[in-house]
Amino acid sequence: MICIYVHALVATGVVRNARLIAADLAAQGHAVQLVTALPGGEGVPGVVHQALLAHAGRSRLREKADAALALNRYLREQRPRLLISAGNHGHGTAWAGSRGIGGMQRVYRISNDIMRTIPGAPAGGVKRWGRSAMARLIAADAAHLVLVSPTLGLTPAFAAARREGRLSVIANGIDAVAARARVGTQVPHPWMRSGTPVVLAIGRLAPQKNFDTLLRAFALLRRERPARLMILGESRDDARAQLMAQAADMGIADDLALPGTVDNVFPWLAACDAFVLPSWWEGSANVLLEAMAVDAPCVASRSAGNAAQLLDDGRCGLLVDPADAGAMAQALARQIDPATQLRPGTRIEAFGMEAVSAAWAQLARALLA
Repeated sequence: MICIYVHALVATGVVRNARLIAADLAAQGHAVQLVTALPGGEGVPGVVHQALLAHAGRSRLREKADAALALNRYLREQRPRLLISAGNHGHGTAWAGSRGIGGMQRVYRISNDIMRTIPGAPAGGVKRWGRSAMARLIAADAAHLVLVSPTLGLTPAFAAARREGRLSVIANGIDAVAARARVGTQVPHPWMRSGTPVVLAIGRLAPQKNFDTLLRAFALLRRERPARLMILGESRDDARAQLMAQAADMGIADDLALPGTVDNVFPWLAACDAFVLPSWWEGSANVLLEAMAVDAPCVASRSAGNAAQLLDDGRCGLLVDPADAGAMAQALARQIDPATQLRPGTRIEAFGMEAVSAAWAQLARALLA
């Protein structure tokens, strides 16, 4: 049996990829379970979903500690041969929860940049030290490390795994035909049929996503022409209130909408006038692939993982410095104008699911042989 662990089945790129990996491995004949700390969310047809906790904890740290204890009990009962930790936020729980479990190999999928050395980006201080320590632990523990982007291989903690042949790159992909089939015919928000251009961003309301710079860029854009900004994503703590307060200070609050998370992003991406990925860092941004699949005009940060590769070094979308609000505003102005916008076109065809599925199948066969 193969267990795939994520903290919760929420609307994030890590979870979407965990579902795809689970579905692919199940289709290849493996017994697969999706294991999460928290209940709820959209699972995978035909794949068992096991929630370890009955409800969220009083704090995220306590929640993860409780999940690690519950995971250890569950793994001792089930005795899977392979545990795949599908994203960075779950690695600590997977590492702690798998102590003392014999006969089980562990795969850690590195879904995001751990070093975060981009000039101007929030480095995290003590948290960065903690991330580096955890990277060393999981690299030593892993039967295999899977990186979603070659740039993540620069992490010093992974050097030994690379030398020993315990590291590979399996970039994210997308079934573009299936993505387009989910667009539907309904416009998901009144702003998207108002005639005023709408810029769309998608991501957790967290410092990594760099929505602070995006708001400053949007304020500059609004000085030149009418436009609206929508950000879809989960808000933790008071992140939503902070963004709205910042927008109010800039005089753009009436043109900012924060609808929260949605289960299906494709109608939103198809209806927007431009999609923007301003992140300080990423691994391989699923949402950029999703925007490209529906041919949305894209603006992306150069430091957002493999965004430059996906957009063919600026030939299929615009790339900007994540710290430069002025350059971001100019790129948005170009992309919301039908006369000047640069669309991805057929570029998405280079990032289909076939190679991703084959790589995971090969890895599972090698580890389970």
